[in-house]
Amino acid sequence: MKYFLFDIGHVLVDFDYQLFLDAVSEATGKPCESLTGRDLEMHYAVETGEISDAQWVDYLNQSMGVPWTLEELTQLWSRIFTKQKEGRLLFEDAKRSNVPVYLLSNIAKHHVDAIENNWPGIFEEINGKFFSYQIGVRKPHPDIYRHALNELGVEGNQCFFVDDLPDNIEAARSLGMNAHQFIPENYAVIRNSSREFF
Repeated sequence: MKYFLFDIGHVLVDFDYQLFLDAVSEATGKPCESLTGRDLEMHYAVETGEISDAQWVDYLNQSMGVPWTLEELTQLWSRIFTKQKEGRLLFEDAKRSNVPVYLLSNIAKHHVDAIENNWPGIFEEINGKFFSYQIGVRKPHPDIYRHALNELGVEGNQCFFVDDLPDNIEAARSLGMNAHQFIPENYAVIRNSSREFF
């Protein structure tokens, strides 16, 4: 059995993080040009389930001075997320081919909720999902890939993986996965490679 694993960000959905920073600036009346090192630490913590989404919102409110609720943060991300056209074509093509399709993504629960708000049922149309906030580790750490392989009961060479980040591709390849970096311009190449693989 072979499996098709998709990342989410910049593969199935696009987003511009500047829109988040702009929302912070609008809410506080102060410029917000980037996240601090501590902000990134806490962001990684919510993506690995080390802290809850509610704790992440509390941190944002305290550190940045925004007045958001978790629901408002989720709605903000629903506005930020947009459909990645070429990645969705690849996704739909894989599902039509009756290939087992899974997601493997660094993601927090409120991002999952925001995506489901925009595209209801998107996470129900697949065979399964491996999300960092549930597993407790983020890509490119090898343990998240090992978790997926163990759950599927396969070797790396039985998986075709698509991700937008080179580090994540390199880590997947180190475990034997047939991994491809996704950029929209490479859609046809990746599609043809996946058809050859399966």
